[in-house]
Amino acid sequence: MWVIITLHEYSTAVGIVQTAIDVAKKNNATSIKKIELSVGEFTMLNSDQLTFAFEIAAEGTMAEKAELQIETQKGKIKCEECGFKGPIHQSTEGLDHFLVNLQNIFECPKCHSNRTKIVGGRDVFVKNIEVEIETEQENAPEATSP
Repeated sequence: MWVIITLHEYSTAVGIVQTAIDVAKKNNATSIKKIELSVGEFTMLNSDQLTFAFEIAAEGTMAEKAELQIETQKGKIKCEECGFKGPIHQSTEGLDHFLVNLQNIFECPKCHSNRTKIVGGRDVFVKNIEVEIETEQENAPEATSP
């Protein structure tokens, strides 16, 4: 099976790995077990491609064996016509990376105007990082009996 990753997914994955490593080191962790992400619908990141890119970016790091959990956050729009603010009721399937930067591509579910703008769903953030920390008992030399 071939998986194609784009620079968009790979550069995001590198940032995720670096963020997780920075947090893990600040907490004296020995490894990263799990990373939980929130990915906005309008980031146009493909979850399968992002997971594959993450595996590549994490190779040889303390995040190498980490599980990546991705939660998708629905996009939100604001209607300039009626003031509606909330989720879209259209499919975003097939939208390319640049289309969502344009205005007026989503219809307001309340008044059906196309005078809308995107107000949510463009973010990617790390929600939680689960790490393993070596305890002092694990570092202590074993006691020997006389």
